[in-house]
Amino acid sequence: MRQFNHQIRGLQFDLKPPHQKSLHLRLNLSPLKDASGTILGAVIVMEDVTETRHLEGQRRLFERMVSPAVIEQLNPDDLDLGGTRTFITTLFADIRGYTSLSERCDPETLVSVLNRYLGAATEAILLEEGTIDKFMGDAIMAFFNAPIPQSDHTLRAIRAAVHMRDAVNAIQNDLPSELRLELGVGIHSGEAVLGLVGTQKRLEYTAIGDSVNTAKRLQENAAPGQILISAQSCQHLLNSIQAHPIDPLNAKGKKQLIRVYEITGLTANNPASHA
Repeated sequence: MRQFNHQIRGLQFDLKPPHQKSLHLRLNLSPLKDASGTILGAVIVMEDVTETRHLEGQRRLFERMVSPAVIEQLNPDDLDLGGTRTFITTLFADIRGYTSLSERCDPETLVSVLNRYLGAATEAILLEEGTIDKFMGDAIMAFFNAPIPQSDHTLRAIRAAVHMRDAVNAIQNDLPSELRLELGVGIHSGEAVLGLVGTQKRLEYTAIGDSVNTAKRLQENAAPGQILISAQSCQHLLNSIQAHPIDPLNAKGKKQLIRVYEITGLTANNPASHA
């Protein structure tokens, strides 16, 4: 005991009792001394941190599904349904050829290939500090300019789409021909309501509005490997992107034709990623 003269803090122990859930314990030891400094014994504190570790694991999992920026904006004590009207740029990306691939591929290979493509899309969005809204089977939805304002949000969305296409090309070079897929991307800017939708038992932070629907319609009309953006969203960016107009789209649910540009690349004077 006389050798024990220092505090020992934060020792972690993971226990797995038979037929019980795992326990996570934290041990702190401190020497107990009298006024002269003589060691009389030790104070031992054993703390059960099982619940804390569980909550930390849940948060790490949640951060992989939702942008950390969104998590920081949410107050767990004030999770009321509703939202705020915000001007955003929405991006939809959809994997083309996935359905036919699923008919001729075993489930394990299918999931592996899907994760590679969606992983590349996710990295491209996060590189430009976009917020991933949701995964929808073989598609992904993201938006820019919320919850953190971004003055160049439309350009960020375009850069993310171009990054995606480059990443998909790299993946294709690494896969056999029968597993090669393409992305179709749609981008549109406009007002949407951002907030919590659902019930008190099942909530989703998402964007809703006509501008979001327009981006989805553009994605649905994009050919494999094609990036489509509404003309009104990219008119002020034509010096930063390589794009050309295509025939207006008669999109489902739209009373008027949508004037559309196809993005083919970025110009030399396009600013680099801010991420």
